[in-house]
Amino acid sequence: MNEFKNDRDDQNTELTPEENRPAYVWDGKQGGNRRRGKKPFMFFVVAVVCMALTAAICIPTVLYAMDGSHIPDGSKDPSGGTLSGGDQSREETSYDVSETVSITDSPFLEENALTQVYKKCQSSCATIYVEIGNTGYSIGSGFVLTEDGYMATNQHVVDDGTKVTVIFYDGTEYEAEVVGEDAIRDLAVLKIDAKGLTPLELGDSDALSVGQTTIAIGTPYDQELAGTMTMGIISGLNRGISIENDAGVATKTMHLIQTDTPINPGNSGGPLINMAGQVVGINSLKLIDEYEGIGFAIPINSAVEIFNQLIQYGEVVQAPENDFVIENPRLGVQVYELEAGLENFRIKPRCEYPKEGVLVASVEPHTAVYAAGLELYDIITDFNGTPIKGLQDLTNALKQYRAGDKVTITVFSFSRNFSEGEYKTLEFILDSAEAIG
Repeated sequence: MNEFKNDRDDQNTELTPEENRPAYVWDGKQGGNRRRGKKPFMFFVVAVVCMALTAAICIPTVLYAMDGSHIPDGSKDPSGGTLSGGDQSREETSYDVSETVSITDSPFLEENALTQVYKKCQSSCATIYVEIGNTGYSIGSGFVLTEDGYMATNQHVVDDGTKVTVIFYDGTEYEAEVVGEDAIRDLAVLKIDAKGLTPLELGDSDALSVGQTTIAIGTPYDQELAGTMTMGIISGLNRGISIENDAGVATKTMHLIQTDTPINPGNSGGPLINMAGQVVGINSLKLIDEYEGIGFAIPINSAVEIFNQLIQYGEVVQAPENDFVIENPRLGVQVYELEAGLENFRIKPRCEYPKEGVLVASVEPHTAVYAAGLELYDIITDFNGTPIKGLQDLTNALKQYRAGDKVTITVFSFSRNFSEGEYKTLEFILDSAEAIG
């Protein structure tokens, strides 16, 4: 048996330059002991043997090719010349390939409830492409409300848009007009110049139960993914979700449908659909970007009245009786604990004044309480029947109400030089915290 082994393995012997060549054992013979004088002779022998072998192989091959008897008539050599007489056309070689692997003659065509719902609804859904300024754009989703071109989407999808285009999944495009939008409820209605559209059937979101199957159809991330369908279930109902503005102020609470149906950027404004092909909610991604598998949709029952008002008036002129949005109220004032405020502003009243309450340090113009007569350095002592002894009392009292509620406050108002003062009762309607920047 042949061995191929380095004699220097695991040895540290140093060699002289003359000896610094690898010595190998090949068939048990020491290659390193060969004498230098035999090298030319051995090279000559090897060269002669190689030449003989080459001649033995090549000569028969050349003779065989020159004979030509093995080539069919009419065949041509690679350069285009005819190798033998006969038909000048060359027959192409064909091969019979057996179908060892093949597609079944009876492919499985699944026509289940999901595919039926998608076929029913896809033509009524669309991408909402919004141009913002000269270079920006955003993508959302929407669906047909009426056969003559009214369409639903989220307000934040079209917010700040300079041009809105509706693109159906078959590629048909329409320029759209925003006929009405409601930032508080995040709903908007578009109008396109089209007839004979197929509106989606609106279901009953009040009849939903946890565990029901739902699907979402929309355009996640990019127009290339238009018409994407995802599936999930109803995970919860009437979830109170607190919404904050960019300043981190909680402005409202929205009561929404919770679902684990995957909803991605671009799905906003698209429909949440039950297995009957009915819209039960409007997906609103803006509320769910912090969590995985927890999405929210606006109940369709709550949205219908808003849609009707937007179509008729272009705005919401009257809050629904059972509104799904509770707007947090605001006073639009800055206040101090009473004694700390008097000391901070170096106010030394020269008259009797309340010993409990909060001192008004500023009042925002254009607010309801400003219009009602609240002034700088007034002391608020009562909020709609609740005594106000300090800041926490005012905060807790305000939480009991919503924007739009009518309230009264009692204040002690100083004269200009703080030499005297009087109590006043102010009545006004609470502003919405949504307006805070």
